[in-house]
Amino acid sequence: MSRSLARTSRAETAVELLRRRELVTVLDVLAGHEIRPVLLKGAPLAYTLYPTPSSRPHDDVDLMIRRSDVERVANALSARGYIAPTYCGGELLFCQTQLSRRDEFGVSHDLDLHWKVSTQSVFADLLTYDELDQDSEPVPALGPHARAAGRIHALIVACAHPVMHHRNVERLIWTHDVHLLASRLTADEFRQFALLAQARRVGAICARQLALARARFGTQLPIEATAQLATFGLEPSTAYLSTGRRWHNELVSSLRGLPDWGSRMRLLREIFLPSSRYMYAAYGIEPDDWGRASLPGLYVHRTVRGAWRLVLAKK
Repeated sequence: MSRSLARTSRAETAVELLRRRELVTVLDVLAGHEIRPVLLKGAPLAYTLYPTPSSRPHDDVDLMIRRSDVERVANALSARGYIAPTYCGGELLFCQTQLSRRDEFGVSHDLDLHWKVSTQSVFADLLTYDELDQDSEPVPALGPHARAAGRIHALIVACAHPVMHHRNVERLIWTHDVHLLASRLTADEFRQFALLAQARRVGAICARQLALARARFGTQLPIEATAQLATFGLEPSTAYLSTGRRWHNELVSSLRGLPDWGSRMRLLREIFLPSSRYMYAAYGIEPDDWGRASLPGLYVHRTVRGAWRLVLAKK
């Protein structure tokens, strides 16, 4: 077993070295185009909180950018072989896009480009690029252009992430992130964190994640600030703490989180009637005369298939 663990550890270390080299290069390329992303979630935490980066595995790298920089990033990285997968698109349905490449060693490098923190409307404006940019902190291990979310913002994201994107699933690595981030806050910073959580209406979510961290790792938390967090219970985001949530629950919450009926109708249209360009790509059909004639049938097939997956609880 120890030999197997040693082999796994060496393999993970080697992969992380390749991913680090690639990320440093990516950030250098973007800096050359005057694009300054802010790193979120696992990748920067691996290089700032953990004894070795490979001890905090992550499958992709999350970068917060301005909406106006999305195409510029894609164009800047296309020369390195980064391509985007087929997505439905839509400004409300997806507030992020992905770029991927496979290097000469067969290692996959995946970049998640966010212009909002979440695709869920309840959390979409939890933190803006400008806020993250203003309070960002350098990550020297990832080169001169690497910046991560500041410690208060990073803790907010770490608390909200499992709830807003993973239906409240508990993973020990995510709870450990919360433990490490919370442990390095001063008492004054923790008060600022509690006030921000209240202002962004995620107080109950943060209270739950911190309680998990304390239960699993004995996280030391300021009593006054945690007591303040525990009083939040009437926030729209608390619906995401319910167990057994499925796709339709996420949709209802997102619709409720939008400001008006025009936005809600737009979201529904983006979900159920994606662009013809996406449909042609998703079904592998050329947009010729035959393809255009078959388009209504493709929409019907997509709708029926999605409804069947809901019935089978696979969506």
